[in-house]
Amino acid sequence: MARLELSAAVLILHFLCVVTQVRSADYFLTVGGGYAPTGNQISLEKNVHFFQHVLEARYPAGPVQHDIFFSDGDDPGRDLQYVDAEAKLPRVNLLLATIFRKTNYLNHRYRSHQVPGVTGATTRSNLADWFVEEGAQLKAGDRLVVYVTAHGGKSKDKKRPENTQLFLWNNQPILMTELTRHLDKLPAEVPVVLVMVQCYSGGFANVIFKEGDSSKGLAQPNRCGFYATVQTRPAAGCTPDINEENYHEYSSYFWAAILGATRTGQAVSSCDYNEDGVVSFSEAHAYALLTSSTIDISVKTSDAFLRAYSEYPKPGSKGNRRKRRRDERPPQPVVRLWHPDSAFADLLDLARPEERVVLQGLSGQLEFFESRRARQAQTVASRLAKENKDGLSNRNKMRGQYDKLAARIRREVINRWPELANPWHPSAATIIQKEADAIVECVESHKGYKRFSQLRRRLNRLSQEQLNRDRKWAKCQRLIRTLENVALAANLPHVASAGRQIEYARLLGAEMATLGAGQ
Repeated sequence: MARLELSAAVLILHFLCVVTQVRSADYFLTVGGGYAPTGNQISLEKNVHFFQHVLEARYPAGPVQHDIFFSDGDDPGRDLQYVDAEAKLPRVNLLLATIFRKTNYLNHRYRSHQVPGVTGATTRSNLADWFVEEGAQLKAGDRLVVYVTAHGGKSKDKKRPENTQLFLWNNQPILMTELTRHLDKLPAEVPVVLVMVQCYSGGFANVIFKEGDSSKGLAQPNRCGFYATVQTRPAAGCTPDINEENYHEYSSYFWAAILGATRTGQAVSSCDYNEDGVVSFSEAHAYALLTSSTIDISVKTSDAFLRAYSEYPKPGSKGNRRKRRRDERPPQPVVRLWHPDSAFADLLDLARPEERVVLQGLSGQLEFFESRRARQAQTVASRLAKENKDGLSNRNKMRGQYDKLAARIRREVINRWPELANPWHPSAATIIQKEADAIVECVESHKGYKRFSQLRRRLNRLSQEQLNRDRKWAKCQRLIRTLENVALAANLPHVASAGRQIEYARLLGAEMATLGAGQ
């Protein structure tokens, strides 16, 4: 009943927002690229291309304004990293790089990026100026959509782990709290939607709070966002591979759901889970959760809201309401709160349509069928984590053997060609070019080379096995978090004030919106 009351409030508020606010125009701000040429993979460029394609399809007349900041802007320098599939790496270079332990960037090429219509470089000053000069010109009824396809880092503040970083060009960081201050410069009547796919991007879900701090309450402007992963983990996806069929990062799924087709043109089955005729942002997020087989644990702003202002019983408690906070509703009759490990069928009844699809779909993929679904997921996740920990220990031991063999082979090469001890020796390039066959023979005929090659293959296999376990672990976490979301939302009317419930309804309304003229 509580969830029904909240759902009714959501629908009423969403309807009122639609009929009383005529959106004037959508504006778009894209922040893309890496922190340096060696971290500016071609997939980031192609992400921008795909987003431009999505906008062309959803806004046939063209968006009112799309400002793009990408890497070094219009500088003609070679800022973009890619792998040339046609280029063949000489055997001698591969072997030397392997035994000298210098394989990073070995087969990468560089060119100037090819993002059309770039506004400027991704610098702190350019972004700050945009919010002051362009952002301030937005008016009531407009909406700003911000897409970030870049790199990110953990928070450096142990007391504020949510204050994660977005890396701009030339290794310039911008913190979650800094972006919050930039968003505060926009007119309060302008709603903002953020889609951010960098590592540790989940920290930026806190831009919905005043000063990025949930203890200070929800910020007045209507903001919502969708993020590739939680604030404590790297995200999947950045690659110098030019083949877009191999791109599996969060926004590939998110925008494909909105568009109805993948970035390679393959049709996507309808993601209109509530059958209202459109695919909302929250439904696109659900599609990514369900379809992506990566290490990502994707989150959205309503997740952050619920974890700040709702609760569920702790293990061992009787499930009753605890002492209320100042901003909560007055004491009510004691009720039993929902828990993520409540009966799965009951939580399924409480879930919204897109949540229900995720819960059922992930359960099927993981072959989880027990009633206490969260407990089953946690048990499997714990086992996978232990296996990865044990596997890492085995890999480290094997890595030690591998490194010792590399050192032995390396010494033999250096004894014969001492100049190669330093790859920048003026004679090194000439030696590698003229004596390539002899160097290859020296390496491959070494008595330890066969074992060295075997260890390399085994290490690669162990790495892949660890990645596969991490991907399954991530799916377990997605399922657990979705169960938590359902329980927290159902409990919100019992632990939060009416004002908080209205704020949550408003936030859900923003997440239930979509792209497109007239939507």
